[in-house]
Amino acid sequence: MHMRRRILIVLLSLGVVGGFGSGIAHLAHCRGHHRARREAFERHVAQVCTQAALDATRRGAPPPRDEPPARTP
Repeated sequence: MHMRRRILIVLLSLGVVGGFGSGIAHLAHCRGHHRARREAFERHVAQVCTQAALDATRRGAPPPRDEPPARTP
């Protein structure tokens, strides 16, 4: 009984160490991929904003105001 408990503790400990090691390796590997995805998203947002501004200019919409409109109570 005592030996079975010791083996179980060793196996669970190895699983914890292996799991943390795998997680850290995954994070280190995906760091560059995350940066590339973020840059692609930023380019996409810039393109969408530019296209919206061009569409508004073509329609003759007035330029956006710097301050929000005043609220009336």
